[in-house]
Amino acid sequence: MMNQLKNYSPTIVSIGNLACGFGAIVFIMNNEQAYAAWLVILAMIFDGLDGQVARLTKTTITWGAHLDTLADMITFGFVPAFLIGKQGAFDAPIAIWFVCFFYTLSAAIRLAKFEFESEKSNSSGKTRSKYFTGLPSTLAGGTAASLILLDSYLKTTLNIQAVSTCLPCVIFILGMLMLSKVPYIRIIDLVGSKRDPVSLLITSVLFFTLLVFFILYPSIMLALGFCVYILIGLGKHGIHRRRAIHIT
Repeated sequence: MMNQLKNYSPTIVSIGNLACGFGAIVFIMNNEQAYAAWLVILAMIFDGLDGQVARLTKTTITWGAHLDTLADMITFGFVPAFLIGKQGAFDAPIAIWFVCFFYTLSAAIRLAKFEFESEKSNSSGKTRSKYFTGLPSTLAGGTAASLILLDSYLKTTLNIQAVSTCLPCVIFILGMLMLSKVPYIRIIDLVGSKRDPVSLLITSVLFFTLLVFFILYPSIMLALGFCVYILIGLGKHGIHRRRAIHIT
C-alpha cells in the first residue's frame, strides 16, 4: 500500500494543482476574484513540486505527465482568462472576451508543444535546456493572478483602478509571450545551482529581505516579481538579437 502511494505521489501533487484550478473557478463564479487568484498562486507551488517529488521518489506514472498538462491547462490556461474577463462582468465588450480566448488558445498551444518536445527529448536522450522557449503557461497564469491581487489591493487601499484598465492588454501580451521564442530561465535550476560562499551569502540575504517584504506587501511583491522575471527574459532576448545582427 505504501509503495503504491509512493508511486502515485507525483500524480497526487498534480491533482492538488487541478483542485486549485477547480476551486478558483468556484470562487470566480461567486465574485471572489482575489481568492481565486491566490489559488492560482498556490497551484504554482503544486506544479513546481510534482517534478521534484518524482525525482526524489524516483517514480513515474505513464499518464502522470498528461494529467499534469491537463491540470495546467485548466489552472493556468482557462482560469486566468476567466479572471480577467470577469473583471468587467458578463457585460464586458466582446473584444475583451476575444483577447481572453486568445490567451487560453496560446496556453493550449504552448502546453501541447511543450509536452511533445519533452517526450521527444526523453526518447532521444537529450539533456534539457536551462531555458524555456517562450513564457511558461504556469508563470503567465501566475502573472495574471498577481495583477488581479495587485488590482484588488490598490482599489481597496488607494482607490486606484489603473491596473484593471490595463489587464486586457496585459493578458494579450502574456499570450504572445507564450508563443514567442523569448528564452526564460528555469527557476528550479537557478535555485538548485551551485554557488561559491560569497554568492550564497548574498543570495540568502536577498532572499530573506524579499521574504520580509512579501510578508508585509504580498500583492505588490508578487506582481513585481513576475514582471521582473518577464522583463529579464525580454532583455536577454533583445541582447541576443543585437549580437546576432552585429555578427551578420
